[in-house]
Amino acid sequence: MTTPALALVALVAFVTELALFGGVGALAHHATGGGAAGWAAAVGATLLVLVLWGLFMAPKARLRLAPGPRTAAAIVLVYGVAFGLLAIGQTGWAWFVGIAGLVVVAAQTVLHRPAGETS
Repeated sequence: MTTPALALVALVAFVTELALFGGVGALAHHATGGGAAGWAAAVGATLLVLVLWGLFMAPKARLRLAPGPRTAAAIVLVYGVAFGLLAIGQTGWAWFVGIAGLVVVAAQTVLHRPAGETS
């Protein structure tokens, strides 16, 4: 891939990741019945996913998973959130996360550091 194409993939992946993280919060909010407890669950679930993503999935993650497990984790998260959003009636958001999630999965497969690189 050319550098502009990689930059576009990275940008679309980032925007989709934001929608994905928001989807995690929406699912937690819905699962707890809303209200103050729902908002607390939404914030907690989103923070948990952000921390785990930052540790294991992000391009500069210190403990970044190998490409295979990272791609598998992205698939599970993207489609788990997409189907969850679909189940709670957030159809447009679900379709966006599901379709644009292909870019996140591709980014996790294509945008990786060489094996020996430490930073």
